[in-house]
Amino acid sequence: MRTKYLILLTFLYCISSNAQDTTKVLFIGNSITYFNNMPQTFEAIANSKGDTTEVTMYAPGGTGFINHVNDPNVFNLFQQEEWDYVVLQPGSNESPGYSEPIDQTLARALILKDSILLYSPCAKILFYEISYGVWGNTSENLNTYNNTMDLIRANLVYLSDSSKLFFAPAGEVMRAAWNNNQTTMLWGGNGDIHPNAIGSYITACAFYASIFQKESFGTNILSSLTQLQASNYQQLADSIVLNNLSDWRINTYDQYTDFNYSVDQSNVTFNNTSQNVDSLSWDFGDGATSNNPTIIHNYISSGTFTVTLTTYKGACLESKTKIVSILPVGIEKHNVKSRINIYPNPFIDKIIIEGYTIDDISIFNLSGQDFSNHVSFIHTEKGLEINTSNLPSGEYILKTDSFANIIYK
Repeated sequence: MRTKYLILLTFLYCISSNAQDTTKVLFIGNSITYFNNMPQTFEAIANSKGDTTEVTMYAPGGTGFINHVNDPNVFNLFQQEEWDYVVLQPGSNESPGYSEPIDQTLARALILKDSILLYSPCAKILFYEISYGVWGNTSENLNTYNNTMDLIRANLVYLSDSSKLFFAPAGEVMRAAWNNNQTTMLWGGNGDIHPNAIGSYITACAFYASIFQKESFGTNILSSLTQLQASNYQQLADSIVLNNLSDWRINTYDQYTDFNYSVDQSNVTFNNTSQNVDSLSWDFGDGATSNNPTIIHNYISSGTFTVTLTTYKGACLESKTKIVSILPVGIEKHNVKSRINIYPNPFIDKIIIEGYTIDDISIFNLSGQDFSNHVSFIHTEKGLEINTSNLPSGEYILKTDSFANIIYK
């Protein structure tokens, strides 16, 4: 789910679609996948954002689907775990169709898909749209690069529609970055198809946004990039992936579980936004349940409630959990400024409020006890950093004249 700032005195804390379990992701590819430890960077970004993830990679150099369908190591890996996601990277020249007709690549992709689902019937399988290399930054070079990327994109759409899978548009993010600025190299050099550290970071952000459908923006994983570089590429990847989900066939064929809600005092309207499911059930965290897609639920007391939406598709069960906060009577609602980002939440020893520099902040628990004297403030380039090391564990309301949020330690 994309991270949003809320306009009610309610802080939404999203947990991954398989609740608090570890998301297990298998990457099958070649050197384009393994250069600069891209899958491990994706794993680190996911973990930094609260989505516990473990990555396994098998990526012999110079290989493609033509090799993988005859490699027993690949099929042994399919049996090794019940995978949540499996990423399949077509070969460097399979992607644009230079080495093999795309129909042959599709036939091999279907063999891999069938084997994956045999052992992980609820796995979500996606293709890795690579970015081809460049020969320079002249207008002719740019035209050649974009023509090749047009072929790759068209082939990835064809593979996805024909196999009813989806793809991570890392190549589209790399293309946008290169078209926007041809002075920052994204590959090892001219004529090299392998991404450099920047290109691999861009790709890792694109995979996070594609798999978890959340913004990579705000992660503290920078690899070798500067904070400014990392933030810019995070936002670019998030924008391209999350604003165009159907273009990448994300949620077009797979079971997708999510919901939104709005709060009116003690009444909460829950709206199911899941796709490709057979049925669903709600658990509102206070003992009440329902099977209605949209429902208004009344909470008879204030506090935080763990709400779980469970969907069913065939033999596959998937859950989305969010924490809904019902504030005590008498606390006013505030609008949250759209450019303010509060993280991490839950927190341990500090909170960052990006885009906010005023330290006139109150922190009190849900019973109204003021804990403001337990914290201290530091002004940074990002905004305001609140030292919370002396704050006891619990649930608090962070309140200013402009906004208020529920925070957790």
